[in-house]
Amino acid sequence: MDHTRNALIFGLAIVSYLMLLAWNEDYPTQTQSQSAQPVEQIIPQADLDLPSTSTVNQGASEDLPQVQDAGSEPAAAPLTQNLSLISVSTPVHEVLIDPRGGDIVRLALPQYPTSLETPDDPFVLLSNNSNLVYVSQSGLIGTNGPDASENGRPVYQSRQNNYSLETGELSVDLFYTDPNGVEITKRFTFTADDYLIDVQYLIDNQSDSAWRANLFGQVKRDASPDPSNLDGFGMRSFLGATLTTPDDPYKKVEFDDIDDGGTTDIVEGGWIGFSQHYFLGSWIPENNITHTYTTRKNSAGEYIMGFVSPSITVPAQSSQSIEAGFWAGPKDQYRLAEISENLDLTIDYGFLWFVASPIFWLLTVVNNFLGNYGWSIIGMTIIIKVLFMPLSAKSYRSMAKMRRLAPKITQLRDRYGDDKQKLMQAQMDLWKKEKVNPFGGCLPMLLQMPVLIGIYWVLMESVELRQASFVFWYDDLSAMDPFFILPLIMGASMFISQLMTPITTADPMQAKIMKFMPVIFTVFFLWFPAGLVLYWLVSNVFNIIQQWYIIRSVNKSYENKTA
Repeated sequence: MDHTRNALIFGLAIVSYLMLLAWNEDYPTQTQSQSAQPVEQIIPQADLDLPSTSTVNQGASEDLPQVQDAGSEPAAAPLTQNLSLISVSTPVHEVLIDPRGGDIVRLALPQYPTSLETPDDPFVLLSNNSNLVYVSQSGLIGTNGPDASENGRPVYQSRQNNYSLETGELSVDLFYTDPNGVEITKRFTFTADDYLIDVQYLIDNQSDSAWRANLFGQVKRDASPDPSNLDGFGMRSFLGATLTTPDDPYKKVEFDDIDDGGTTDIVEGGWIGFSQHYFLGSWIPENNITHTYTTRKNSAGEYIMGFVSPSITVPAQSSQSIEAGFWAGPKDQYRLAEISENLDLTIDYGFLWFVASPIFWLLTVVNNFLGNYGWSIIGMTIIIKVLFMPLSAKSYRSMAKMRRLAPKITQLRDRYGDDKQKLMQAQMDLWKKEKVNPFGGCLPMLLQMPVLIGIYWVLMESVELRQASFVFWYDDLSAMDPFFILPLIMGASMFISQLMTPITTADPMQAKIMKFMPVIFTVFFLWFPAGLVLYWLVSNVFNIIQQWYIIRSVNKSYENKTA
């Protein structure tokens, strides 16, 4: 008997249905275009979103920086500067910087088109318009920090309004001089082949007194749905704030948590950012300094996730610098692991990350040889199925023996009728006589379940599969099959596998449900990503071949014993 296996399959179907309901509730069909917004539609930044050096756990009405001591006069923002947005173009970034505050108010990813139908329309990660508010802010607050001025944030000057990079590195310098003669250079360093942007403040204090301030960095976003999620079924990716702490290497903060008051964490090194499907915007300050990380909500209903570093002091007639990194791009697992500890955990494989990570590694290795993620999924599936062949063989051998006993089980049911107690006792005696363990196929199946779930998350979360082509019309393995060919073939493979698997339950209703399982799964998989359906299909075909071979071997063994 294989009640446990049947229960697992039925439970998976129920969970899939619940996931469908949750998906439709959380992710209604998106009709907004992610195309670039005209520059004139960019909304000016408010000054009410900055952290406070007096308390970083303030509410939305206390976002304005607080000056605690009067070491020197805070800088006033001049009002006669040129406010034209500064454009920066690199092979991986298209950026607009607002001179007021030096914030990144728009960032697009040229190597990741919004859709295959518009290859020249890059995916817009950061934006500041009526459709989406998601910007990267940084500055200097505290005693002499220019961003803490009562007159507003500083307006920087730049040597030019347009910068371009083809190879190597590019430094974009923004200049500001406060009333005391302290020269501040905000330097953005872009790399042609990297999504990490270095943001550095160079303070040249040629005044007669010491200069003090705190560096802050933060991302601000509204509650708009995830634009990088495709319509379809499946577990939804996390959308919200993420950070690392000593107690939790990957801490997730939901929007609802921020609504309830936000969070505050004191961490040495660390990082904080905003996570969505496939992409990440994250601040990574200096590693050997203790920073204060906060999540909060401003009066406009926008969510803010950021850090404040300890105060730095630049003595008179001296210079000093402070910096932080800002990652704006895809969730590249191996590159993120190089940048900061636990940053790669933002590729959220769930509680089975220790299973999913080796699976992703295997997929990457196979793809290095095959160069096509569709064929790589097939190769990875075959390798995993080969590794699990001994366990699968044990399970299928138990099923084959049970199949041999099916006629005798039927005879027992006819004999005992509705007397379930006598029927069960007779079945136990028969299994004991034939040396068959009715649960012999359960443990091998259970041991493979974590791997199955791990593969699911790898295929769902890997940005490498976004718009990855396979063959024929499969030009995006992260999207559903537009013609439903793969799901239908997958359903047929499940039907064949079911015909080879004995249904030993005495309950007619359970038997009918089991017969409909291929139909139920086929309907669910119609809208699943093609890459995931491809894995399931290849796995089913491999199982059918192995199951057929083992059934044939068991039957021959029985025939030899009879002879």
